[in-house]
Amino acid sequence: MLSWSMTLVKENIKSLEELYDEFVEQYCLGNFTEGMCPQTGDDALMGPKSVAHKFKKRAEELGYTFDEYSGLANELEEWVDIHLGNLESKFR
Repeated sequence: MLSWSMTLVKENIKSLEELYDEFVEQYCLGNFTEGMCPQTGDDALMGPKSVAHKFKKRAEELGYTFDEYSGLANELEEWVDIHLGNLESKFR
């Protein structure tokens, strides 16, 4: 019974690709922050490792295994790193 209910729950949730896209969208909107920027006092965007960790936790909550989500988590971490690099280069 448990495996059937887990399968049913998993079918009703987001795919990992949808979750990934949601994280990218929310990050671009500035909704993943931690701490404050010391120069301006504004909220600071989460770093790559923090975003990937949050993605992993959410994927696990949705019933996905490490083997299922780890590739996208690594890709998301790399995307955030590149995105932050692009943002920093605009303000130099």
